[in-house]
Amino acid sequence: MKELCDKRVALLGFGLENRSLGKYLATHGIPFSVCDARLESEFPEKHKWNHIVENWHFGTTYLDHLDNFDVAFRTPGINAQHPRLVGAQVRGVSIQSQTRFFFKHCPSPIVGITGTKGKGTTCSLLFELLREGPYEKVWLGGNIGRPPVEFLDDLGISDLVILELSSFQLQDLDRSPHVSVVLTVTSDHLDYHGIRRDYVEAKKNICRFQRKTDKLIVNADCQTATQFRSVARSCIMEFSSHRDVPVGAFCADGSLWVRELSGNNTEICEIENLSLRGGHNVANALAAVAAAVAIGADDKQLTRGLGAFSGLEHRLEYVATVAEVEYYNDSLATMPDATIAALNSFDSPILLIAGGSSKGADFSDLAEAIVCDKVKGLVLLKSDEGGHLYDTVLAAGFKGDVMQGCPGMEEAVIAAQGWATPGDVVLLSPACASFGMFNSYEERGTAFKNFVMSQVSI
Repeated sequence: MKELCDKRVALLGFGLENRSLGKYLATHGIPFSVCDARLESEFPEKHKWNHIVENWHFGTTYLDHLDNFDVAFRTPGINAQHPRLVGAQVRGVSIQSQTRFFFKHCPSPIVGITGTKGKGTTCSLLFELLREGPYEKVWLGGNIGRPPVEFLDDLGISDLVILELSSFQLQDLDRSPHVSVVLTVTSDHLDYHGIRRDYVEAKKNICRFQRKTDKLIVNADCQTATQFRSVARSCIMEFSSHRDVPVGAFCADGSLWVRELSGNNTEICEIENLSLRGGHNVANALAAVAAAVAIGADDKQLTRGLGAFSGLEHRLEYVATVAEVEYYNDSLATMPDATIAALNSFDSPILLIAGGSSKGADFSDLAEAIVCDKVKGLVLLKSDEGGHLYDTVLAAGFKGDVMQGCPGMEEAVIAAQGWATPGDVVLLSPACASFGMFNSYEERGTAFKNFVMSQVSI
């Protein structure tokens, strides 16, 4: 912690990541100030931090004091290109982030996984594949929920860290993981980045600073992902659901295969033995397999891990069957592409519950997917994007049942149940962020699951 001793430190934003960083700094006796756009009344726990927080700056003027600090750690929700941050950096303030700090001080190899969708599933599956080695202990964190600074002091050189990395976290990195995995990259968070190019450029930091001995694994089925190779000087591996690859993982003859640098092919498991639903999850499994191979896992580990992994909570999660209708919780689908993938995972007619807060998304492709015969009914939660999605779906020619402005999750499930017949699927896959009606996608998914489960006992 020598680099922060005798420095004036600020945490810009005091959400999950910076609270974890604050605890870390407090453990090491480093005082800091907090600058947050929220009002002081929104911090009832403020008194618990007063022993270490030197100054609090709340409200709309929270960035007015940046020149008072030597080092400022931005929360991921504050764009690294914010004019106030850029100006402060020009004037000599070091603008950092918890992720950047972790990369600088982590003693263990890091596997970083990014993409527009599938990051959490791929990270969690890779964690499962590596339970038996070859590293002494495997740690999972990042955008998936646990800020990695929480376990920084516990890491050793024989451990491995798996990080889910969003564009927010990658935006200002000046180091890249030892093994970088790039899944499908489309568009997301345009409300944050403004244009797709800036979103993709932020993602490219996952491999931009790799060394020649590092490894980059890209989705060969995604044109944007393959373009990441142009900024990397590392060893390239690929994965593909549709064709074989020179080195990496691929599908053929109904199975998942690994191709080594020598050209040898090894069958890992049959696709039908995967417990994950949907073609997009086959791609996630291939990505995890390629990453596991890149760091030395053996074939038996891969076969066992693929069979044991049942998926993430809130990601195409089977909830229950009520009156011969299946219910799936896909609350983690906060963008249209994720909902399209969910729709493509079923052959049965679907009653879709969607809508939420805006991320600047284009719903045109989703509307086309909804118009297909599989979606027989659409329940739109009362939200910022409910009306936008409704207009787009109608313009695409949807003729099924629609309920607009549904005031809550119970009402949404009841509406879907009213249209459902035996053999149908009721799917919560919102294609939008949760804020407004819910505080998080977890809260939204839990509300769905709780009400569905209450129907099981009726």
